[in-house]
Amino acid sequence: MVFTDIDMPGSMDGLALAERVAERWPHIRLVVTSGRRGFRDRDMPDDGRFLIKPYLSSELVQTIVQAT
Repeated sequence: MVFTDIDMPGSMDGLALAERVAERWPHIRLVVTSGRRGFRDRDMPDDGRFLIKPYLSSELVQTIVQAT
C-alpha cells in the first residue's frame, strides 16, 4: 500500500509517484490524497483510490480497505 499526497516537495508529484509504483509493482495498492477538487478514483492509476482533504480517519481506513 502506498498512501501519498499529490503535492510533494521535489520534482515528482504524488500522481507521478503513483504511476511509477503502478508500472513497476502492480500488486501494490494506491491511495492518493489532496485538498484539490476535480480528481476521482478513475483518474488514479492501477485502480487506485482518491481521498479528498480534509478527511476523517474513518474515511481513510475505509478508503484503504476499498483499495486492497
